Amino acid sequence: MKKYRKLAKFTQEKLAELCDTDPCYIGQLENGRRAPSMLYIERIAAALKVAPYLLFYDESDPSLAGGQLLDKQKEAFTRALVAGVSERIHSLTDEYL
Repeated sequence: MKKYRKLAKFTQEKLAELCDTDPCYIGQLENGRRAPSMLYIERIAAALKVAPYLLFYDESDPSLAGGQLLDKQKEAFTRALVAGVSERIHSLTDEYL
């Protein structure tokens, strides 16, 4: 994520503003201390104009084989995806009940 933020020439503050969140949250995501929800994966990817999966892709990691995501990255992406789907289901359920 940090790579794409820097390529876009955004500070953490600017990215946070575009994603309607706190700069500390962006820093925590970049340092791996927090896992983003699907909502923030979508917001960050849209702000950086990249595909969401690229936020989890580490090109410099030698353990990548054939462009596959690392198990740890796959796990983080899956957790965020499941959390996002769950949030959407709950909001739709609440909306229609």
